[in-house]
Amino acid sequence: MTNKLIEIEKMLCGNRVEEAYDTLQLLLKQEPTNSQAWYLLGNLFRRHQMWGDAINAYNQAKLIDPDGPAAIAIEAIYDILRYRNTDLINP
Repeated sequence: MTNKLIEIEKMLCGNRVEEAYDTLQLLLKQEPTNSQAWYLLGNLFRRHQMWGDAINAYNQAKLIDPDGPAAIAIEAIYDILRYRNTDLINP
């Protein structure tokens, strides 16, 4: 992992989300094939329940690195979206 990605992770841990987002956007303009940056962008979107954007970012990461963690993250989002609590549905 590069120093820039470590710095972005620290921003996210420190709840400096806008700064992390801007830094990720700059990094991805410079390195559009950086799968870890795409994965971090997906994580940022997932934290804010921006499911479609998160899936798109994870898919970019998965295209670049098919063996990376993005595939699992995509499935986790689909599990969240498919969840139904039948106890809350009208009786």
